[in-house]
Amino acid sequence: MLDFGREFCNDLAHAEATEWLVTNGLGGYAMGTVAGTLARSYHGLLVAAMSPPDSPGNPPAARTLLLAKLDETVAYRRETFPLHSNRRADHSGARAGESWITPGGYRWLERFRLEGSTPIWSYAFADALLEKRVWMARGANTTYVRYTLLRGGGPAELRLQPLATCRDHHSNVLSAGTF
Repeated sequence: MLDFGREFCNDLAHAEATEWLVTNGLGGYAMGTVAGTLARSYHGLLVAAMSPPDSPGNPPAARTLLLAKLDETVAYRRETFPLHSNRRADHSGARAGESWITPGGYRWLERFRLEGSTPIWSYAFADALLEKRVWMARGANTTYVRYTLLRGGGPAELRLQPLATCRDHHSNVLSAGTF
């Protein structure tokens, strides 16, 4: 069983270099880093095998990234806690070639562990503890993400912002920073 505590999870170099993977048996998968950053073009919450597994060239030829990630923010006790982390890069400006993390949600990460093949993140903020689990349906291009408030002194509001796309999982997309 894999189990990392706060010290490991809050070390960005380690948390970004450590990856998790779940699969659906069709050639589809969900994959990412402990920190939640998209460090490679193959990272995503739903990379679907778009043709039957017995089709010529599949897998790995016909995989499509449909959902890159969910950016999570929790409103709790009149405070806002961004739990997501995104690596931003400057490709042409004054900081060309540099990258940085924003908003740094990995700092709220208390624990990351695997139960079997299911990755589980535990986020601690204020007096609350929120757990996130990711798994895929066997034989279907379906990813499940479940959030459970394990501890808290009041209600919490979870806001999710999906980062959706539709591209071959081998390709890259560079954004000008706006949608």
